[in-house]
Amino acid sequence: MLQEIIKEFKTPPGGGESVPQSTVLKWMSSEDADTLGATYVFLSKPEHVSRVVPPLMFDPVFNFMLRYYSLCLKTNPQSEWANSAYSAGGDLVGWFVWMWDEGREAKYFELIKSRLAEIYVSGSPELKKCLEHSIIEHLFERKPIRKFFIDWKADPRLRPAYEEGMLWVSGGGTSPLTQSRKE
Repeated sequence: MLQEIIKEFKTPPGGGESVPQSTVLKWMSSEDADTLGATYVFLSKPEHVSRVVPPLMFDPVFNFMLRYYSLCLKTNPQSEWANSAYSAGGDLVGWFVWMWDEGREAKYFELIKSRLAEIYVSGSPELKKCLEHSIIEHLFERKPIRKFFIDWKADPRLRPAYEEGMLWVSGGGTSPLTQSRKE
């Protein structure tokens, strides 16, 4: 499958044949980190996604992205194509902010927050630090998103992440990760 995806990357923008939706869904269901990473790259590029026929619906792509980010955060794959835990965290922040700015339904943010909580609570100290530094701190740069995570303050298992995010913001921490992508 990986070679099949790489072949699609070589198709010039605006050219080439369509990619059957069933093929992309097959890639998305893989368990191989490299295949998932290459699929992630494919789905991150509008010039590739626009060739998928029929077009992909939002929910399957959302589910793939959440599964992919979760895998990268939990396993920190040492792979040619898949993100490391920290780079996946940064990308997840951009994805979250993009959906927030698009006004997506609250259920999507609840699913992400729930998954992050699950990963954080069950994670090693190193994974907890990764989530705090690559995701929570940066999401907290946006006051409305900070408010969305307020329930973490009351949960003793999640409070350290909440406090770390607040420490970042109160110290003046900013990054380009949370800048609006709307023009």
